[in-house]
Amino acid sequence: MAEDILTPEAAETLREAFKGLVEDVTLHVFTKSGMNEKFSNALVNLVQSVSAIDKRIKAHFHSADDDSARRYAVERYPTLLISPEKYGIRYTGSPIGEEGRSFIMAILMASTGRGFLTPEAIKRVSKLNEPRAVRIFVSPTCPYCPQEAAYGIAAAVEKPGLVTVDIVETYENLDLAERYAAMSVPKTYINDELTASYLETENEFVSSLLAGQVAEKAAAGGPSEAPEKEVIDVLIAGAGPAGLTAAIYAGRSGLKSIVLERGNVGGQVTITPVVENYPGFQAVPGRTLVDMMLRQAAQYSRIRQGVEVQDVRRTDGLFEVLTNSGVFIAKAVIIASGSIYRKLGVPGEDRFAGRGISYCATCDGYLFKDGKTVIVVGGGNTALTDALYLDGLGAHVTLIHAKKSLRAEDRLKQSFFQRDLPTLWESRVAEFMGGAKLEKIRVESIKDNAIKEMKVDGAFIAIGYEPSSGLAKTMGLELDTAGYIKVDEKMRTSVPMVYAAGDITGAEKQITVAVSQGTLAAISAFNDLTGGATL
Repeated sequence: MAEDILTPEAAETLREAFKGLVEDVTLHVFTKSGMNEKFSNALVNLVQSVSAIDKRIKAHFHSADDDSARRYAVERYPTLLISPEKYGIRYTGSPIGEEGRSFIMAILMASTGRGFLTPEAIKRVSKLNEPRAVRIFVSPTCPYCPQEAAYGIAAAVEKPGLVTVDIVETYENLDLAERYAAMSVPKTYINDELTASYLETENEFVSSLLAGQVAEKAAAGGPSEAPEKEVIDVLIAGAGPAGLTAAIYAGRSGLKSIVLERGNVGGQVTITPVVENYPGFQAVPGRTLVDMMLRQAAQYSRIRQGVEVQDVRRTDGLFEVLTNSGVFIAKAVIIASGSIYRKLGVPGEDRFAGRGISYCATCDGYLFKDGKTVIVVGGGNTALTDALYLDGLGAHVTLIHAKKSLRAEDRLKQSFFQRDLPTLWESRVAEFMGGAKLEKIRVESIKDNAIKEMKVDGAFIAIGYEPSSGLAKTMGLELDTAGYIKVDEKMRTSVPMVYAAGDITGAEKQITVAVSQGTLAAISAFNDLTGGATL
């Protein structure tokens, strides 16, 4: 009997989740001696542990020379098929780490015969009448990947026989990843055409699926009939620490609220390996902290992931908020949309983005472990955190920084200097070069303009963030010269009944600041809606 890898708490959580199972689910594991044995053993342990929780989950184990391997065209090991007699759901590689979440969702969807999509998306997918082969590259450390994988699995469940999905664990299949130039995750292909190099919204994924091409090229789509309009007190745009905290305080004040998140719940905190400066925790993984915030916020507010605000109109003193998943009539709006990665803006950056250039070490660093040569560009907290994380994975790391001193916290600087990682001071990347993927860079000295070339497998850009201010511009809010939303001390913006909190305000990018601003924004909304006394 393989070792049970589930903690008692995890087993109990799954036991509760599996109460929703309807039909039996078969899990078929394919392994081959001498091939990816560490990951094969992990997959066997995982499937045996999960199937032991509920008798409706039936586990089957096969070798490479099994008839089933030929019947289901299994050529890579390990491979996991979920109810292959009914659905085209495949994991090429072991769904370990973050991808364990999509694995559990796949079991639930295969058992219920219902994809975890909104009713509007299901209507659109039902119109598909051509085959679609979805391939999604993921990694065990990517917090964004499970949601993208879930979209593909849901489509395969909604359209069995037409849609197949293959979730490829990139590190376990590096030759396949290199063939597809999938050096960042999540990366999605439909019928072998690249459709996304990021976590899509539900609407984007469905549009790409229907058209068989990139979402931007596809028709915007959407429900054929006008969706119902829901009236709420506060709409919160963004589910990072600021948005989740606002949801908690709005709910506790008695306000009906909803949180809409285009991307991943938790924002930048989700991809922070360890948080060491949040009161009450000497050290806590960013993902763990986000999960605790999410569970608490979910007690007070509905939280919708993959929902994007497309337009906002002011009507009779209310806000009509149009999204890719319906229309909401809100009395107040709190914008907590955060920030996005800043680019270097040098030749080759756009070309090799996702082909060796990454802005998320937590997501993509695993692909460069065990001796790959990488650079990290930057000199602040994020850059040093990324460099230390990559070094811990076994990558050969060089830091490139435009200044002659670091601007990070002392503890990070101490850890960085203790590792004695190579550093190119007062230097900048002048160009990224390569063929199908990044192969080398040109580095320029800021002191004397000397140029040298470096061979690299990967580059991680960590030079700060820019405000995600699209919604603020749509609503006509007053912004500062850097594009951040201007707010007063109570988080009120230039438009009445609109508030902002977190990184989008240009304040210090700290979780504690975001939490405090989310608190103030919700309290201000409550006071303004009820005519209560201000703080």
